Amino acid sequence: MSIGVLVGVVSCDTNVVNPGPIDADFLNDPASQAAITNGVGRALADAQNYLGYTSAAIAREIHPSGSTGSFGITPEWQRGQLSDDEVGGHWNRAHRARFLASDGIARILALDAADRDVANLAQLYLWAGYTSRLLGDMMCQSVIDGGSAGSSDVHLNDALGYFGSAASTGTGDVAIAAVAGRAAVYVSLGNWGSAIADAGTIAASFSYELPYFDIGDDTQSNRIYVAAKAEPYKAHTTLFTWVETYGLEATTMPAGDPRMSWRISGENGDAAVGCCGVIAFNPMTKYADDDANIELSSYEEMQLIIAENEIMKNGDFAAGMVIINALRAAAGMGAEVAVDQASAMTWLKREHAIETWLEGRRLPAMRRWDANGTPGALQLLEQVGDGNITTGSHLAQRDFCFPISKGEKDTNPNIS
Repeated sequence: MSIGVLVGVVSCDTNVVNPGPIDADFLNDPASQAAITNGVGRALADAQNYLGYTSAAIAREIHPSGSTGSFGITPEWQRGQLSDDEVGGHWNRAHRARFLASDGIARILALDAADRDVANLAQLYLWAGYTSRLLGDMMCQSVIDGGSAGSSDVHLNDALGYFGSAASTGTGDVAIAAVAGRAAVYVSLGNWGSAIADAGTIAASFSYELPYFDIGDDTQSNRIYVAAKAEPYKAHTTLFTWVETYGLEATTMPAGDPRMSWRISGENGDAAVGCCGVIAFNPMTKYADDDANIELSSYEEMQLIIAENEIMKNGDFAAGMVIINALRAAAGMGAEVAVDQASAMTWLKREHAIETWLEGRRLPAMRRWDANGTPGALQLLEQVGDGNITTGSHLAQRDFCFPISKGEKDTNPNIS
């Protein structure tokens, strides 16, 4: 009975006191190292949520099917346009993650060596690397802590440093992921020799993911999944994307690719869309819950790096197709045949879309291929169309990166 009374008293005590802002000096305590690293991981996941979802619309990995509100796709994004007055949240979240990572590393390195948690520091370096990779891949320009605008390669070079530190400091999957992340950055920078050297070390089946959580808080959930929930959002669909005629749907496409899975809901999106009115809500099923993780690096991505190098740098499109078809066979899909470099790159670009679907990696790859004039075609419904709902992707244009936000321009005197 006394236990019951004790529980009742404790459970009814609602006198919770908000401590208010906590002095940043507390972060200099050695006991705060895990909190610093976990905070950077959450900030990265938040930035990935916004940049990954919006870029999926621009890359036409998904098609808008409803609202333009909190989890919707705005009319500008529906057209393929990224304007400075609509990307403030994306810009702020990504740079918040960058600052927290840089500041956190500095605080931990300022500790006595004996007080540093080396494994925790390696994880922090890894999150910092992925954060800088995200910025370098997604942002049109760099702006560091109120400075002037520069090349987005600034972020990519920062990523190389962070990944190198994670690889040398960490062990196990952290060290492996750092090498894989670095390989992808080398590709973005055009350093194919270093990219191949790193990619070739990643073993089959390796995957490293960014965690999300099902705790009733949308800010910690996988945003792409939340936006495609039947309740309350039906914001995007696979209709009007090439995924619809390629991916897996259990009843009508039993031979579809399981890496691009979707379903027929029998329902419509939650609002009319400018191009098409009310359209069918056929959502992706790659992510099945709020806590579905998002892949950051994988063996398959590394193999595609090696395959692209064979096709484009070594001039051996047949060798590239061997790698592509090995990935397809592992997924239970049939082989494809290329007759020249351009057709091999068409297959590679498609395989890249499949392997990285809805992971925030497609638009940066399109950006790189466009800048380099790389041969090979995107899938028809990935391409910019003419606005005709019967003939195109409904993209009037495609911006390949996120501009400096209007808020940054308005408050930073170093940006004209």
